[in-house]
Amino acid sequence: MKKYTLIPLMLLCLALVLSACGPKPSPVPGAALSPSAYPAGPQARTAYPASATAPSAALVTPETPAPAVPLPIPLSAIRMFPDGQGWASNQTQTALYHSIDGGLTWKEVSPSAELAGANGGFYSFYLDGSSAWLSVGRMEKSTLLHSSDGGKTWRSTALDFPAGYLQFLNNSSGFMLSILDVGAGSEYVAIYRTADGGQTWEQRFRHEPGGENPSLPTGGLKNGLAFLDTNIGSVCGSEPIDNYTYLFRSVDGGALWYHQDIILPVGISGAMIECQPPTYFSAAEAVLPLKVFLPDGSPQTLFYHSIDGGESWSLLKGGLPPANRFVFAGAQDWWLLGDSGLFRSRDGGVNWEDLTSGLPAGFTPLNFDFTDANNGWMLLSPASNPNQDSSFLYRSRDGGRTWEVLPAQIVN
Repeated sequence: MKKYTLIPLMLLCLALVLSACGPKPSPVPGAALSPSAYPAGPQARTAYPASATAPSAALVTPETPAPAVPLPIPLSAIRMFPDGQGWASNQTQTALYHSIDGGLTWKEVSPSAELAGANGGFYSFYLDGSSAWLSVGRMEKSTLLHSSDGGKTWRSTALDFPAGYLQFLNNSSGFMLSILDVGAGSEYVAIYRTADGGQTWEQRFRHEPGGENPSLPTGGLKNGLAFLDTNIGSVCGSEPIDNYTYLFRSVDGGALWYHQDIILPVGISGAMIECQPPTYFSAAEAVLPLKVFLPDGSPQTLFYHSIDGGESWSLLKGGLPPANRFVFAGAQDWWLLGDSGLFRSRDGGVNWEDLTSGLPAGFTPLNFDFTDANNGWMLLSPASNPNQDSSFLYRSRDGGRTWEVLPAQIVN
């Protein structure tokens, strides 16, 4: 009898051993506190020193099933949200990807039929992890694409004006800065407003060649727009005039505009200034980033602060390292990524901490995002890849002090 009793016991032990060796489920990254909001800007192009050609697999957490060495993915820009969903695009802005698991897997959700025959890439705006709008140029007209289900389906709306920068306040109210023409230091634009999610648009402003001098000048290049509500908004840009800040404000939904004077710090003279659209944290509080290029060619970053909804601006912090990209995860937690490295403020831009030493060595940061004070993602390309058309996705859980590579993959 003992002989036959041992057989079930041996089978039970074997089953327990096999189950212990099996794969464990991969956890979705924890939910964050609040989404980040930031103006679009040029991508970073800085390679940090030391030699590294691929991320080390040792950085992958043991709970995450992954290939021996993470493979590069064709992502260049990223936008993440607290629920673990995110959007990403390739370098040419011709392919769109969506993630539902904190960036571990990405599925291409490009509306290929609508993107076919487009002039260049698309302008994009992501309201949350499910809702996105794409503005696609087609000669002198354009197509607006909207998805409310993470890119599974798209609604297409043909427009009789060119594509341009987008901003939506919610699922209904939005604006577009349509790029009409560019030439000789000038840029002709039109501004449209929608109240039905982009199905119909009302023209609020338009440059007319040969017309009267408009309230929003044709001179200068426009970097985008930012509205606080359906009436109050700003258009920013740059123009090659010493100490001139291209910042215009509207209080009637974009029909009329007036210039806002910015007082530069003592010691800055003869500078060229590139104004980035403001970020609003509330109906009263906002931040305005300026990129300043001094006569000797040296750049720096200035932050201006508003407590009256952008009606007036005061210098908050000057002399900061030059920035290629900013992330504002609320009124207190800010990050600056530039040629000098990564910097972080925990008190709304008053004091800054240098986090450059924690960046992966031998890589060029392409784009990054934070959803709260701790959780961040960064796309980095190997410095040996001059085209920077592929990247590795890194994750920080401590506000950018340290980064670990994610075994991110493109899935069908």
